[in-house]
Amino acid sequence: MTTQYFFRKITWLACCAALAFAAFSIEAADSGIITFQESTGSSSQNAPLLTGHWRKTTIGYTGPIDEHLVLYSNGTVENWTVTAYERREPVTGHWSVEGKTLTLSFGGNDRSNPFTFYQGQLVFPNIPNRRGFWEKIE
Repeated sequence: MTTQYFFRKITWLACCAALAFAAFSIEAADSGIITFQESTGSSSQNAPLLTGHWRKTTIGYTGPIDEHLVLYSNGTVENWTVTAYERREPVTGHWSVEGKTLTLSFGGNDRSNPFTFYQGQLVFPNIPNRRGFWEKIE
């Protein structure tokens, strides 16, 4: 077997693999994969859905971190974290919603990001590669 024949064979296999991957990707895009597209909604529709106690768990360097976010119907918000080693004191502020944008204000520091709901969870922020999934605590 010559070296030239070997490289042609490898090139042919690589092209076939690339075509198969492209075909699979197109099929996956049409298969109902959730893309978290924004839907329109007024502030008056979204505010009651947001009100409540939400928790997001992430894995940090030292272990799990639970972040709590309590959105009260009067527009105040509390936020704190809990780890295996400590529970931080709650920080209080204000929250507001406009359409699909949630704004959290803590001591003059405003954070506005898009949000949505997915299977009963709050997705905030709803930004690719930064999404946080919050579960509602009863």
